[in-house]
Amino acid sequence: MKRRKVIISIPCILACLLDGKSAHSFRLQSPPKVMRKSVTQLNVGYINPRYWSDVEPHAERMTATSKDSKLTPLESSWTKYCMIAYVAHMCAFLPMSLLPTYVQTKLGLLSKPESEHQALQVGQKCAATLLKWIPFMNLEITPNVVDDPEPTIWVSNHVSNLDTFVFLAADEKLRGKNRRPLKTIYWKGLDANPICRILFHMAGFISVDMANNGSGNPNEYNRTSFKQMLKDTEKAIDEGFDIFILPEGQLNPNPEKGLQPMLPGAYALAKSSKRPIQMVALHGCHNLWHADESIGMSPVDRTVKYKAYPPIRREFDSAEDFIEAFTAIAGTFGSTGKDLPSEELDRWFNQPE
Repeated sequence: MKRRKVIISIPCILACLLDGKSAHSFRLQSPPKVMRKSVTQLNVGYINPRYWSDVEPHAERMTATSKDSKLTPLESSWTKYCMIAYVAHMCAFLPMSLLPTYVQTKLGLLSKPESEHQALQVGQKCAATLLKWIPFMNLEITPNVVDDPEPTIWVSNHVSNLDTFVFLAADEKLRGKNRRPLKTIYWKGLDANPICRILFHMAGFISVDMANNGSGNPNEYNRTSFKQMLKDTEKAIDEGFDIFILPEGQLNPNPEKGLQPMLPGAYALAKSSKRPIQMVALHGCHNLWHADESIGMSPVDRTVKYKAYPPIRREFDSAEDFIEAFTAIAGTFGSTGKDLPSEELDRWFNQPE
């Protein structure tokens, strides 16, 4: 096992004394649970209510299956310890890192868009720095960097409670130093965690309220919140922000078998705003912290891959066409950590003749 340099401080010690409870309280998605039927049960497109449709619960559930671990029991335990330490340090250092931005905003030294962009950059710097100090994962980033990026709708798969940390830590390398300001659409239930609430509100992220149905079950959106989300998204676009969307709408409890049923909101938003869609794909976070609470923090592999693809220039004929492309590109990478064969991949990016 490679020797790693790990910073140990008071937050880390407290987290370990609590046997990881503080880290689990930071979870970014509720654990799977039995869904209760509801007359308001809707699988809602993020952007256009005409995509609302009644659906049945996802039939397959992830169970703890036997799997060849690439880590010894000692390496797995050490990785889990470091992961808990990382989350604990984020809880301690992120609020302090954001304090100067908060003060500048209150003094009127920053406009609201400037303050939101700076808050996100501070959060990203904090996450990236702590990952250097506490390297519990081997993060492999495949960037797509341009000198003059255009306004874009970003979409990604969603596999683990760690996804937000990876996005924060990797974004500068993934999109480059000249990356555009960005806002993401997130589940309002995450505001129950004070650290999430501080960062998400200061960065101006766009919340949408939905029932706590657990991973793998259809989303039930609050219609009033949904309408407000549409207004906030339109305002963010007018202010020049890129938008980041998770088409699955929730954590995937079974990423090895592909994506969950997806929402077509990214397609509708890209079409209405006349912006290209750009995909990013994530693989491996579930091997550290699984969406299924019965598996949870049981590391079996440290390798995490995060890839940004170039903008898709072809015009999608429909929402189903977009979903098919996202499934082929991000779904394949998310489940295997590898791309489709180059000829097949090119077919999805280029306009058919």
